[in-house]
Amino acid sequence: MDEKTEGQLRVIRKVIPVMQAVGISAWLFGGWGLDARIGRITREHGDVEFWVERIHAEQSKAVLVGAGATALTTQPPVEACEFTLDDVPFSTAYFDRWPDGSFSQPLGRWSDWLFPPGSFGDEPVTLDGTPMLAMSVSGMLAMKEQFPHLRNGRPWRQKDIADIEILRGLACGERTDGHIGAA
Repeated sequence: MDEKTEGQLRVIRKVIPVMQAVGISAWLFGGWGLDARIGRITREHGDVEFWVERIHAEQSKAVLVGAGATALTTQPPVEACEFTLDDVPFSTAYFDRWPDGSFSQPLGRWSDWLFPPGSFGDEPVTLDGTPMLAMSVSGMLAMKEQFPHLRNGRPWRQKDIADIEILRGLACGERTDGHIGAA
């Protein structure tokens, strides 16, 4: 494992218990979220991304800064916060829950991004020996498939196309509770 990956894993292992200690759930998504769902590291990642429910946005930022992270002012605060911790970049993006069980990011540039019910479950997955929450396969697949069609979306990159293929394969085996494999 290279130094960058080790640093990102250290950040994941620090963020999760810091947030849990104050009762805030944080779900990995993007490449690390996919790896967490698969249960192993599959490739190098550019960043570490967590979803946090919007009602916890300010508290999560304060808790992470209190744990040694530096909050950056690079993102609109209604959407996300980027941080560095030990020179490793990571971010928290914010979502809202809706009465029908779906989720969205209604404020800011991504207000047309919608996530299906079950996108943010409570049962952890394990990556490199660490239990953590990760956005569901169906939630990550919805994110990826919608992205080029969003008001502020962009075309898929090659890694997005590869991730979509993996996610579609995993979705065939995903149970309704957001886990992979047979019930």
